[in-house]
Amino acid sequence: MLKIIEKKLVEYPFLPEPLSLITFDNGHRLVLAKKESPMVNVSTWVKTGSINENADNNGVSHFLEHLMFKGTHKYKAGEFDCTLERKGGIINAATWKDYTFYYVTIPKAHLALALHMHADMMIDPVLPDYEIGSAFDPSGIPPKDGRERCVVIEEIRMGQDRSWRKVYDKLNDAMYQKHPYKRNVIGTKEIIARISRDDILAYYQNFYTPSNMTTIVVGEFDEEEIIKMVQDEFKFQNIAPAKRLTPDDRTPEIQIAAPGILEETAEIQTGYIMAGFLADKAGNLKESIALDLISVILGEGKSSRLNRKFIETPEKPHFYQIDTCHYQFKDGDNFFIEANFDAGFKDEVIAEIRSELDLMANVTVEELKKAKKRLKVNFAEAAETVSEIADTIGHYMTVMDDVSLANEYLKTLDGIDTTYIESVVKKYLTNDKCSISILMPKA
Repeated sequence: MLKIIEKKLVEYPFLPEPLSLITFDNGHRLVLAKKESPMVNVSTWVKTGSINENADNNGVSHFLEHLMFKGTHKYKAGEFDCTLERKGGIINAATWKDYTFYYVTIPKAHLALALHMHADMMIDPVLPDYEIGSAFDPSGIPPKDGRERCVVIEEIRMGQDRSWRKVYDKLNDAMYQKHPYKRNVIGTKEIIARISRDDILAYYQNFYTPSNMTTIVVGEFDEEEIIKMVQDEFKFQNIAPAKRLTPDDRTPEIQIAAPGILEETAEIQTGYIMAGFLADKAGNLKESIALDLISVILGEGKSSRLNRKFIETPEKPHFYQIDTCHYQFKDGDNFFIEANFDAGFKDEVIAEIRSELDLMANVTVEELKKAKKRLKVNFAEAAETVSEIADTIGHYMTVMDDVSLANEYLKTLDGIDTTYIESVVKKYLTNDKCSISILMPKA
C-alpha cells in the first residue's frame, strides 16, 4: 500500500477549508478540496504534453490521450464511459503543451465508482493494437484497422483547413528556436500515421509515472475514506520503460531570437494576422498577472482599447475582429494580438497594431482599476463549481508548480500599479520583440 510521506494544509481562496495536499512514497500527489455540491470531480493531471516530445514522436501525447479510453484489463473499451455516463457522469480529457489531464464529474453518490474506474484507466491502459492499427502513408488509403489513428489524422486535417490554425502554427514555430513549444500539440499526419504501439507504450512508461501525476478530488466526501481509496486503487505497476525517451532541449526562451514578419496565402476572402511575444514562466506570478491585466486593457471585450478604436468607433472600418490573449506555460508565457481584417488594408493594419503597442506603456489608473475588477470576477467565478476548482488547482500544481500561489493571487493583483505595468510592457511587449504572422487571400 502507498505510504504517506507528507501531508500539509494549504489555504485556498473561496473554499471553507484549506486544501489537503498529500504526497505518497512513490511521488504520486493527492489534492483534496472540500466544496458543498451535489457533484464531485475526480481528475488526474499528468506533467507531460508536447513539452516532452521530440521530432520522432510529436503528437504522441494527444494520440495517447485518445487511446487511454480504449479499455483496461478489467474493463473493455467503452465500458468506462457508458458505466459512468449512466450514473450522470461527464467524462473527458485534454492535452496541452505542459500537461494531459483526465476527469470525471459525477453525482457524489457515485464517487467511489468513479475513483475506482478512473484510477484503473490511469494505471492499466491496454492500448489495443486494433485501435492503433498498422502504419500507412497518410496521402493514400487508410487501413481498415487503426480507428483512433485515423480519427487523430482527420483532426489534424480539419485543423489545417482553419485559417486561425494556419496563422498560429506558422507564428508559434517562428517564435522558438529549439524549445518543444514550437511544435503543434496535435502533431503531424506523417508522424501519427507511422508511430508504433511500442513507441506509444514507451512514452506512457516514461512519463505516466507516479511522480508525474497529481490526482485531485473536489466536492463533499470523507477525507480519510478518499485517502484509503486512492491508496488501494492507484497501485502502479513498477515496470521499467522498454526504452528511455529523451525530449528535446527545454532551455527556456523568453524572447524571440529573430523577430520578423511571416506571410502566406490561402483560398480565403479576408486577412488574418497574429503578433506574438514571449515572456517569463507562469510561476512568475506578478508578471503573469500583469500580462493578464494588459490583455484585458488592450483587447479583451468591447470596452478594451483595440475594440473601442477599431471595431466600435473606427475612423476607417477595416477590422472585422481584434483580440488579445495571454497563454501561461511552465517554461515561458505567450502573448498574442490577433485580428481578422479587410485584405485591402494589410499595411495599415500592421502599422496600426504597431502604433497601439507603442501606446501600451501608458496605462491610466482608471483602465487598470477596471481590468483588476474583471480579473477578480474571473478568479471568483473559477471557484463556483467542482470542475472549475479542479481545473484551477490542476493548473497551479502542474504549470505554476505551486498551488499556494492561488492564495497569493488577489494580494499580488492589488499590489500592481501603472508603473509596474509599464515595466512589463517595456520588458516583453515592444515592437522589436514580436514576430507577426499574416494569412492573405490568393490573388
